[in-house]
Amino acid sequence: MDLHPPTLLLCSVLAMGMSACLMVLFGFSQRTYRGYCHWTAAQALATVGLALHLLRDSHPDLLPLANLLMLQWPVLLLAGLRRFYQRSGMALPAAFDWALLVGCYLVWLTTWVAQADLVWRIAAFSFAAGTLLLYTATLLARLDDFATSAGLKTLTVALGVSCAMHVWRLLQGVLLPQDPDSTQHLLLAGAGIVVALSLVMVYLALLLTYERTQHDLGESQRQLRELANMDMLTQVPNRRHFHELATRSLTSHGAAGAALLMFDIDHFKGINDRFGHKAGDEALCEVSRSVRECLRVGDVAGRLGGDEFVVLLPATSSADAIAVAARIVHPLAGDRPVPVGLSFGVVEVHPGETIDAALHRADQALYEAKRQGRNCAVVAHGDDDNPVFAESMPLGLMPL
Repeated sequence: MDLHPPTLLLCSVLAMGMSACLMVLFGFSQRTYRGYCHWTAAQALATVGLALHLLRDSHPDLLPLANLLMLQWPVLLLAGLRRFYQRSGMALPAAFDWALLVGCYLVWLTTWVAQADLVWRIAAFSFAAGTLLLYTATLLARLDDFATSAGLKTLTVALGVSCAMHVWRLLQGVLLPQDPDSTQHLLLAGAGIVVALSLVMVYLALLLTYERTQHDLGESQRQLRELANMDMLTQVPNRRHFHELATRSLTSHGAAGAALLMFDIDHFKGINDRFGHKAGDEALCEVSRSVRECLRVGDVAGRLGGDEFVVLLPATSSADAIAVAARIVHPLAGDRPVPVGLSFGVVEVHPGETIDAALHRADQALYEAKRQGRNCAVVAHGDDDNPVFAESMPLGLMPL
């Protein structure tokens, strides 16, 4: 059955026009990202270029514009991808994209101006289009996101297949004997490649948009979890998250040998009243920074609220916990515009004891440290009903 080339070309134009309209409709009705408008423009311009080919017999002077609009597709696509993956960066600057487009277009335009045979003009167009497609595919394959993006991988494969089809078209035109029918088929093949790739791009544009939306959603959820779990001022876990981490640590490693430090800033209200709340916030940040610098892997710190902090030290005795308290205090000692002293309550976690029970005993020891003069550490032995407090130990006099 003979094919009617103008009818096929008209159907191709209609299919591309529908794809461009679909992308425009999606862009107005859904959230899109940087670069999407470039992809839509590439679709629309390629549609116009293909439509102008319907007039190439009656208006041959339109052919240079038609082919330019068809050749621009991979370059404008790449311009959109540069904006879509703005943080990744590409191996070559954007100016090179457009310079390559101009160079490839001039290759074809030279054959048209020289009024070369149609076969050579087809070969020149296939060479130009294949070069641009291969260039775009190579840059995409080198993006950092290529390994994790199904959309980028699919697009790169589609560009590579289209490039291979243009190479086949070039070889068919140059190496095989030609007749009017085979030349017409080569023209239709070129239009078919553009149409197929453009239609695939509609799906890929939606896929890339979906991937970015999923990534942004995951990042938002991560940030929300961080906001829910961390104390933003001091950058340590809040009370609820500390409870979760400490319970998990005790369950995983056992309570035997673990020590718990509970401490707060001496006369913290006086710091706020005398020096201002900004100085109070700075004092909290300095204390949390000192705590973080003293922690080992596996230690768990948290802010219980106000100026009260807590640290769980797995596989640590009360004596070693006192040494950790001294290291926390050391950077805060000395002559300072805003004096910062810490009082500690220290307990060893009993086997099978819950974190809440250990916190209660540590709170009793902290209260005793304040009763004995502040700026010291007190170890509590025994249990809630019969606590036994060791004599307070001034932390500033302990060797590090």
